Amino acid sequence: MLAALPIRLASLTIRQWTRKDVDLLGVWPCYPFPYEAFGFSFAKMDSNKRDELFRQRQGQANMIVLVADDAKQPAMGYIALKSMDWGEGIVGNFGFRIHPERCDQGIGTSVLQEVTRWSFDCGMNLWRVDVAASNGRAIRCYEKVGFVRTGEIWRDASDLDGIDTNEPRYAFVRPHIRRDESGTKLRFWLMELVR
Repeated sequence: MLAALPIRLASLTIRQWTRKDVDLLGVWPCYPFPYEAFGFSFAKMDSNKRDELFRQRQGQANMIVLVADDAKQPAMGYIALKSMDWGEGIVGNFGFRIHPERCDQGIGTSVLQEVTRWSFDCGMNLWRVDVAASNGRAIRCYEKVGFVRTGEIWRDASDLDGIDTNEPRYAFVRPHIRRDESGTKLRFWLMELVR
């Protein structure tokens, strides 16, 4: 698959990431509400920790990490294909980010369309993802590319325990929260794209 890179689309280039990209992604500004939780975990890491993260992700046989560049900005998009089953041709999950200042411009849809097409051309047959049901922007992007909902799961969301979700600004997340004796849970949609 990597031999078929880079992918070129108009002004976009999609390629395998490098160690330098970890630093470029790590200095992205924060996402605005309600997406602020979707920043990179390595943004606050020092150089040694970033080196370690890069080596770890590069060393995983079932993972490919790509970035998207355009004329305005290198590493303005990130997509990590995870839990890949090479024998069955399945991308078991993925992480996907577009630079906060470049969201809602159709770039994410274009990048994801090209990366899924590339993977299908290289022998993949199925993509899966789990996405927070409250993340409307991501869901719209995935649906535009052709992903369909196939189920739901509930995950621990103890980080919401200290938030008053009855406030009007949290109306978008309220239908996707469940609180019971086992704690606070958040709904995730399971979605798939078939070749």
